[in-house]
Amino acid sequence: MIRQKTKVSTQMKDDKPMISINIRAEGDLRTVGVALDVTNSHILLDIEKALEQKIKGEVEAAVQEAQKNKCDVFGFGEKLHQSEPDVWKWLKQEWHDVSFPELHIDVKAFIRRTGTRNNPYLFDMEKNEE
Repeated sequence: MIRQKTKVSTQMKDDKPMISINIRAEGDLRTVGVALDVTNSHILLDIEKALEQKIKGEVEAAVQEAQKNKCDVFGFGEKLHQSEPDVWKWLKQEWHDVSFPELHIDVKAFIRRTGTRNNPYLFDMEKNEE
């Protein structure tokens, strides 16, 4: 990962708080330990999709752990307080027990460079064995 940007926003939906987390991650693919043709753009798209799912899963797991421990370590309540101060007044008492928000997580991951100009050595070895 060379850079990532996260944007958190809040809104009310059916009288319940909803948190949207948008993550944009960029990185380089420096080494490949399996036989993959990293010059193929379809392979890179598959790797990006897998990375997006991995990041989303990690964020969901972290938020679920925070909900289980009734600890808003990510500051979702503060974000709601900033955007909806009147709503926050009646939600803050039951924030950790009842109102901890529903999440919408959107992740976009991009591989900018592969660090290679041709197919990796393992890919060439596997092709020659066939």
